[in-house]
Amino acid sequence: METLYVLHAKMLHVIYLLAALGVVFPLINTIRKQPLNSLSIWAVRVYTVVVTLQLILGVTQLIAKWGDLGDGLRFRLEHAFIMLVAVGCVHMAPRFIKRGDAIGARNTTFLMIASLALIILGVTLIQLALAA
Repeated sequence: METLYVLHAKMLHVIYLLAALGVVFPLINTIRKQPLNSLSIWAVRVYTVVVTLQLILGVTQLIAKWGDLGDGLRFRLEHAFIMLVAVGCVHMAPRFIKRGDAIGARNTTFLMIASLALIILGVTLIQLALAA
């Protein structure tokens, strides 16, 4: 169980790196008013897979430690809900990628920025809760 906790905590840095790539590449296409190129699509897809795996690890950890959480349960559930919404944003991106135009690139960029903002919010919330 500790391995899941450590893996879930350490993957955060990988997610931040992939989120930066998942935001920057579509943002470049948005600024140029071009459809997403293959590098941008690749960055978004890799980010989607890693964020989904992170969610699965987190939910597994939440279920496994459900009885041991005590007073911290509220914060962990809020964290899980925020992260679920962030993953939902990421999984809506393929709908706009399929458009193949500049508006699809713009909407994908907005979704990537929203997911990154939600991830930062969720991580900050859980770190503040654990520190208190």
